[in-house]
Amino acid sequence: MSRALLLLTLLCSSACQAQQGPSAPLRFDKEWLQVGSQQIEVELAISPEQRAQGLMDRPNVQTGMLFIGDAVRPMAFWMHNTPSALDLAYIKADWTIEQVIALEPFDQTSRPSAGPVLGALEMPLGWFKAHGIQAGDRIQRCGKTACGQAQD
Repeated sequence: MSRALLLLTLLCSSACQAQQGPSAPLRFDKEWLQVGSQQIEVELAISPEQRAQGLMDRPNVQTGMLFIGDAVRPMAFWMHNTPSALDLAYIKADWTIEQVIALEPFDQTSRPSAGPVLGALEMPLGWFKAHGIQAGDRIQRCGKTACGQAQD
């Protein structure tokens, strides 16, 4: 009888925790990048939790997000729970753009890189074309301030 009571208590405890709702939203640091001739401030997705969350559940994305992996390897992205259309630029180990692909809202089709990459940069749909940025262009990380400005 005591085992049944213990099991019931554990199940109730787990169910109560699950009903408390989602945990606190993830925090994303920001960093400036030079992409081609453009300077932009983007959010950083570095931890596994940040990379998994990405830009999900954000309508009308106006800024970008830089995903940095743990190692240079093939990557793939999909748009699970992502209501905004995005461009995605895969980034090779030398910080040049491998390719730019368009991602449609909520499309759960996996979109792999052509080869091993270090990460990816997601921007609002059409951003790369509007700024004349394409495969082979370089991305430079500038830190907490715009490129060419003194760091704090």
